[in-house]
Amino acid sequence: MSTMVETQQDGKVDSKEMAGPGSGLVQSSGSSSKTKPTNKTPNEGIHRMKKKLIRAPPNRHAIKYRAWLLGHTLNLVFGTITFIFQVFWLPNVFYINSIAYRLTLIGSIIALTATFSHKFGLHFLPPIATLLSHQNFQYIILAVVWCFTFKSVFKVIPYFAISLLQIGKLKKIEIIEKKASLLSSIIAYDELVLIAYLILRTLFFRNASGYQLSLFLIFYWLRILYNPETGNLFATIVDRLDGEVMKIKNPKIQHYWIKTREFVKAKQNEEHEMDKSG
Repeated sequence: MSTMVETQQDGKVDSKEMAGPGSGLVQSSGSSSKTKPTNKTPNEGIHRMKKKLIRAPPNRHAIKYRAWLLGHTLNLVFGTITFIFQVFWLPNVFYINSIAYRLTLIGSIIALTATFSHKFGLHFLPPIATLLSHQNFQYIILAVVWCFTFKSVFKVIPYFAISLLQIGKLKKIEIIEKKASLLSSIIAYDELVLIAYLILRTLFFRNASGYQLSLFLIFYWLRILYNPETGNLFATIVDRLDGEVMKIKNPKIQHYWIKTREFVKAKQNEEHEMDKSG
């Protein structure tokens, strides 16, 4: 028990609290009471922290890699199907050849776009002049055009060979890695055959071949200017044809041929100087 003594001074009441064990009262002195600090909260219950699950942002590099792999896989699978149909002249039953042909090109578009996005980022693309000088961008544009024009095995061969090289490098397939230079040569010579084929079709007014030839020649000329491998191949062809063309007695043909030959040699000298300086 506790006892309380009250004294009245000047009409005020002063209280002294005597606290005993178990009384629950705290001793106070003066007109204000002092309490001991405590770490306990008024609510003695257990406070639980609420955890909020936040979805992790998607890994963009993983998405691009999957798109790249999917595109090259589509190219190889459906490219093989369309090769079988076109090489053996099989009938286009249920439009299997047409569907496989376009899925081959669509797979290449997906893979090349993923590569281009990984290199630059779709939101930070360089100027159009720089884009046109990149071979990947040229292949994307051509693949879109090839999807809506006539089917040809010469149009698909470069994309199929590129996918074969990329998958072979990824999976470390020894046979493909050893034949990499051969596959690159096949791509280069196939493009020359495609130019000749488009010229023939243009002469016979076949299926807007002239527009396709013009677009392909523009891109091929850009490759001669900016791609050392294409430039060297073109220079080799010029050297081999030089003797035959100079036998032609037409002065106009000789004039333009000499200009072309001098231009190619100037480009080769520039490449050699850049290699030495680099």
